[in-house]
Amino acid sequence: MEPNSFKGRTAVVTGGARGIGDAIVQAMRAAGAAVVSLDKIQPEEARPGVRYLETDVSDPKSVEAAFAAIDREGEAPDILVNNAGIQRVGLIGKLPFEEWQAVIGTHLSGFFLCASQAVPRMLQRGKGGAIISIASTAAYVGMPGRGPYCAAKAGIMGLTRALALEVASANIRVNAIAPGYTRTRLVEEGIENGSLKEEWMLERVPMGRLAAPAEIAGIACFLASDAAAYITGQVITADGGWTIQGQGRAPGWLTAGPSAEH
Repeated sequence: MEPNSFKGRTAVVTGGARGIGDAIVQAMRAAGAAVVSLDKIQPEEARPGVRYLETDVSDPKSVEAAFAAIDREGEAPDILVNNAGIQRVGLIGKLPFEEWQAVIGTHLSGFFLCASQAVPRMLQRGKGGAIISIASTAAYVGMPGRGPYCAAKAGIMGLTRALALEVASANIRVNAIAPGYTRTRLVEEGIENGSLKEEWMLERVPMGRLAAPAEIAGIACFLASDAAAYITGQVITADGGWTIQGQGRAPGWLTAGPSAEH
């Protein structure tokens, strides 16, 4: 994005203290936006010019207090990025309800609660706005042990479409991004605890690598920008080709890469 693309706009990013959220915070700030991060944790490295508000996006009172704090600074959200997320791994029948509730609450209810605060403010200003939510390729496929995560991410896609229709006439655009395997703290934790294996992930991604958080942030900036002015209710999948392949391992002669056999 150009340095002043978002000058005069305020972006609210949930889960902005690390991972994809931190990358989005940096990208939005670099494009000239005033950026507010809502997160339960403090960033390991605070980004210059970014306001960090301790917020539990699954708690209606905490979200309400965060947006009230934004109001007190004379700001109003032009861009909302729903990125906050957690992971709990366990089989249905063994996974405690509290852990199910925590995942759904953070991902899906967090989207609902933050949008419930942002939309009235965008309507009041009358200048439109952009809402971007981070879904996942886990919304398209089954992932054993990640039932609440798959359900929450699929819910984000459904809510994106419904909300897009509700606010389209007010020029508020609502879209989502479905990243594939991205080198974030959640993925690193999965590799560490054995629930994910890097070699297993890489061999199933046609591009042969995991995404960098900055690559997902670039898509978020595009969807928030004027270049995406006629895009709403959509999900952009960024997974290096993971969800489109019909064959797990193609022989070398069926690929166009440097190892292709002719």
